[in-house]
Amino acid sequence: MVLTKFTERSSMGKVDLRMNPSQTSCVILCGGKGSRAYPLTLEKQKAMISVWGRPILQYIIDYWSAFASHFIFVVKYKKEEIVQYVSSLSIHASFAEPNDLRGIANGLLCAEKLVRDQFIVVLGDCLCKGSFQLPPTFETGVGVYETNCPDDIQRSYSVEISEGKIFKVVEKPKSLPNNLCGMGYYFLDRGVFDYIAKTPPSLLRNEIEITDVLQKMIDNGEILRPFAFNGDYLNLTFPEDYNRALEIFKDEKSFGRS
Repeated sequence: MVLTKFTERSSMGKVDLRMNPSQTSCVILCGGKGSRAYPLTLEKQKAMISVWGRPILQYIIDYWSAFASHFIFVVKYKKEEIVQYVSSLSIHASFAEPNDLRGIANGLLCAEKLVRDQFIVVLGDCLCKGSFQLPPTFETGVGVYETNCPDDIQRSYSVEISEGKIFKVVEKPKSLPNNLCGMGYYFLDRGVFDYIAKTPPSLLRNEIEITDVLQKMIDNGEILRPFAFNGDYLNLTFPEDYNRALEIFKDEKSFGRS
């Protein structure tokens, strides 16, 4: 495994530059059953699991409000809980529901008519506390961070980069090309929907993998940038991940939340 440092080859500007929120939608995928997180999700939608008295979903909304002014929630499993909660918030929100649960790309498709020309896709079980290295204007790409834990990448996807552009992504790789882990954050434009339509379901899960869509974009000459993240990141997948969420947001406890 090759150790890669973003500082060696990034020219994407200063840390934490903000894209124009007024022109950007944020699609939050929060419709899955979260079966690998049982028993936490037996009675509750995963995005509604409480961390220091606030649902995961609230932390996600709070963070991405700096990047987008319109939120689209893709719901399915226990959707009533999410719809009720979001409807009580003072945000511009829409809801979309797929016919069935068939992965990230399929969930995104049902939001096609709702998104603006540029949008960010956020997985509803991915939490972060930190900052991205972003361009001053919107570009397509994915969130990426450096990790010393190979399991992080094997649970997510690998990212290979040359001259500031991504040239290869692999879902849940068996062998690791470097120490860069792809995050559950995708910066896209409406062109992605044409690529979703052209991407066949994977043999592994019989669903359209978002990484296969991204790779098809790359192979067709589209530019995808790696947006470096510095801070704490967690894809809450298993029950044991919950303690890590408590640790990341432990400052919330000091505000009287429990």
